[in-house]
Amino acid sequence: MPVKKAQKSSKLSVAQYPITKKLKQPKFFIPLIIIVLVVLVFLLKGLFVVALVNGQPITRLTLIRELEKQGGKQTLASLVNQALILQEAKKKSVEVSQKEIDTQAKQIEESLKQQGQDLNTALTMQGLTRQDFLTQLKLRSLVEKLLADKIKVTDKEVAEYIEKNQETLPENLKEDEIKKGVGEQLKQQKLASSSQEWLANLTKNAKINYFVNY
Repeated sequence: MPVKKAQKSSKLSVAQYPITKKLKQPKFFIPLIIIVLVVLVFLLKGLFVVALVNGQPITRLTLIRELEKQGGKQTLASLVNQALILQEAKKKSVEVSQKEIDTQAKQIEESLKQQGQDLNTALTMQGLTRQDFLTQLKLRSLVEKLLADKIKVTDKEVAEYIEKNQETLPENLKEDEIKKGVGEQLKQQKLASSSQEWLANLTKNAKINYFVNY
């Protein structure tokens, strides 16, 4: 009986051998590997190589290093400020709704249209995406809410400004429109000066560890 079982096992091994051998032959896998590599190179080339100059590659790492030299310090400072603003807003439970951001974006877009300009074109010229624009609106709105007490504009301040700048004010606007425009202008001036001082204090009191120097 053991001999018969051994013969039966031997016959099965012989029958399976050609299939096993066929599967192990590299020629069946090489074309597939080449196709996969070609597809990966085509899809991912922008991740590693940004350009070819007469066959010589310019790597993405080289591009990033050059960009960091040109604007790394300013960009890093901007990111630090953004983090500080978001952290302070969270700490003070200050929020800006998506509806508020969309309303502001629409107002700016309509204002640009009245001046014969297009928002998307303006953003492209500044190297910004629409998402960058919306993020800036959110940050500005958060700062306005956080500094609400410091950027209030009184009727007296508006009246004094109008009295001193009569010659520069538009003549085709109604009095209420002029007051509204002047009030917004004074508010933005206060926001600019107050926010710089406020951010400077936040930065001074924050624990920031820098791991790169520009």
